[in-house]
Amino acid sequence: MKEEEVAALDGDWSEFTPAQQAAFALARKLSYEPHLITDADIDHLRKHYKDWQILEMVFSVAGNNSTNRWKEGIGVPQEKEATRFLKMAEKPVPQDRPLPIKSFLTPTPERYKNAITKVAPLQTDEKTGKPSRQAICHRSALETRAEVEKALEACRKRAPRLPLIQETKARALLPADWPKGPLPQWVRLLANFPRDGKARIVGLRNADEKGDLKPLLKAQVSWIIARQDRAWYAVGEAKQRLVAPGCSGDEIYRLDGDWKEFTPAERALFTLARNLAAAPIVSTDEDVAEALRLTGPREVVQLISYTTGRAFFDRVTEAAGLQLEK
Repeated sequence: MKEEEVAALDGDWSEFTPAQQAAFALARKLSYEPHLITDADIDHLRKHYKDWQILEMVFSVAGNNSTNRWKEGIGVPQEKEATRFLKMAEKPVPQDRPLPIKSFLTPTPERYKNAITKVAPLQTDEKTGKPSRQAICHRSALETRAEVEKALEACRKRAPRLPLIQETKARALLPADWPKGPLPQWVRLLANFPRDGKARIVGLRNADEKGDLKPLLKAQVSWIIARQDRAWYAVGEAKQRLVAPGCSGDEIYRLDGDWKEFTPAERALFTLARNLAAAPIVSTDEDVAEALRLTGPREVVQLISYTTGRAFFDRVTEAAGLQLEK
């Protein structure tokens, strides 16, 4: 793409085709407002794309949301230059010929130098009433317990918006030690992609079962993140994982509160996960520093990694409108 075309992605997209605009709108909503994805959004995309293409878009956007949270969560600095690796099928990289270096710092077209983004959510300048250059993340207040239970009941009755692969085909992709019984819908959804989908399935399972973080903490973090994303399938899945070790309904819904009943270390980890999951711009150095002070580098890095996976899971499962199994 030319520089002008890249810059135009931050505008009103008037230079692009209706099909492209529909795809861009999905990417923006799924990134910033995953809880507002509806049947109408998917139906609008169907005017231009097949269901498999829409699912691939969802998979890609959710993956980028995960990557963004990893890089911002651990504070990866922006590189001035990057090595451009070329894919060479079955050929080793020549030792006597260095790969070309491409700079990220390319000139901005004149017409876009002072343009304010129309894509990223911005705070409003109190004096002028116009968008400022300060990013913002706004999520409405959490629903009541009764409203959540009603939403979960509706999730148990809804039909998936996007196709699920047949269970026998999905199971053929899974490791031999995968638990017996009906596969959850999220597995059958991701199994549409035999390579990358399988990698995600295995990665999500490993994130839940391995590492230093306790299973209860992972389930609590999953609930906190899914609640603010209004990812109802993920909320229900997190609730099942909290009920399994004996958490009561009251204990689960305390995770929607101010966390006074929890330890300082737990509150610090909850805060980091919640803010990072909401939007990378919301997570601060102070969030990370406090979590590091009260826990340690291994716990914080693993929490950030786990949070990125949940950001992916919430967006994929809710965009697909999966039906909660229990």
